[in-house]
Amino acid sequence: MSEGIGGFAGKTAFVTGAGSGLGLGMAQMLAASGARVVLADIDGAASATAARAIAAAGGTASAVELDVCDAAAFEDRFAAAWAAHGRVDLLFNNAGIGAAGDARDVDLATWRRVVEINLMGVIHGCHAAWQRMADAGGGQVVNTASAFGLLPGPLYAAYTATKHGVVGLSRALRAEGRDLGIGVTAVCPGFVRTRILDNAVMTGVDRARVEAAVPFRFLELEPSVRTILRGVARDRARVVFPWEIRLLWWLDRLCPAAVDAVSAAAARRYRKLGGRERWP
Repeated sequence: MSEGIGGFAGKTAFVTGAGSGLGLGMAQMLAASGARVVLADIDGAASATAARAIAAAGGTASAVELDVCDAAAFEDRFAAAWAAHGRVDLLFNNAGIGAAGDARDVDLATWRRVVEINLMGVIHGCHAAWQRMADAGGGQVVNTASAFGLLPGPLYAAYTATKHGVVGLSRALRAEGRDLGIGVTAVCPGFVRTRILDNAVMTGVDRARVEAAVPFRFLELEPSVRTILRGVARDRARVVFPWEIRLLWWLDRLCPAAVDAVSAAAARRYRKLGGRERWP
């Protein structure tokens, strides 16, 4: 990552899903901006390697292994970071998993896994941080949602459900946090070029064909991270990008039936991804 962003110097940030992708990018840029960063990831080796690289580049970073589905572990790791640094100013609930497939084909085990990671993982983080930040007089929680937290996501029903949940949770907590000095930001990007599709759970569809059929351009990591952190520094309620997603979001609020029709057409196209056209 290149030069940092103002507003983060001297602050402590706890970032989940920081072993790769968007989480790693945010951790690197936060460190370049003068923040102390705790990188948390279910892959402890990956977060440790990333923390060492940040330290070698002159930043301040440490690493912990964390499965965000484990509420007790989240509480333990966050409490330890708070004790080590005196407080945690910023919590980035970024860990997540992608999932694609016709809803008729997706089993309940997959639904539960996506909900546990994408929604309960964020809830566990908020629960670990909220009272501490309130007692300390403030802080900021940043929850990674998605464009599918604002819009329908055909073929991504489980993922869409969780990301809508993250946006709703963020909005409610932001209202609660206003008088407590706690800011809450929901991050709603389009498709950022990370490993999320590589690691996604695919049911009845081919991974490469799903990626090829994405109707939006893939965004590069560094400018995406910069957009996110600029929004966080300004305590934005939502960071929605790129402009195509903002346009669709605006259209959805103005005429939801039009976006529903576009989504239904996308669903028809996506049904062919598994090499078959399925109809009731």
